Amino acid sequence: MKIRIQHENKSIYLEVPDEDFTLMIDADYEDRLSCAEDKKTVTRRSPQEIMDERFNKPEYNNWHKFDRHRGMPKKPFRKDDESEDATDHMDYLPDNTSEVAWGKKEDYECYCEIIRSILKPKHSEPFIAVYLDGTSMTDYAKSVGVSKSAISHRLATAKKNLKKVFPESSTFPSCHG
Repeated sequence: MKIRIQHENKSIYLEVPDEDFTLMIDADYEDRLSCAEDKKTVTRRSPQEIMDERFNKPEYNNWHKFDRHRGMPKKPFRKDDESEDATDHMDYLPDNTSEVAWGKKEDYECYCEIIRSILKPKHSEPFIAVYLDGTSMTDYAKSVGVSKSAISHRLATAKKNLKKVFPESSTFPSCHG
């Protein structure tokens, strides 16, 4: 017998021998019989009906709950004398890039403030330049006018001092509490 199983709004058909369903049919019948008020109305259901009730219907409902509103956004009101627009409708979707950039800048400033409050300027500035700004040690050493090994030693000292204050790493930004 073939059984239809729904998954992500797609049907999958599974071939199962008929004798494998007898236990499932009996268990379903006994379960519904124990919960029913009128025991005469309870009948044995087919394996497909059981699968639909227990698995396919909840799976479809979950899929439908999250995916039913996807599609074109609603168009703004258009008066009769206006011509139909030929835009790609991207201007109806919100643009929050400035808020994201502002949040990143706020986090960056918070991290720099914390690092500068813990470390001496001799160690905090190379740490910020190399690890937060992404400048290479060689480029930073040239801009400051010292050797690369001096920057490497300062970074090692900065890491050691930060590990004293923050013994374990955290996934939460420090400025958010």
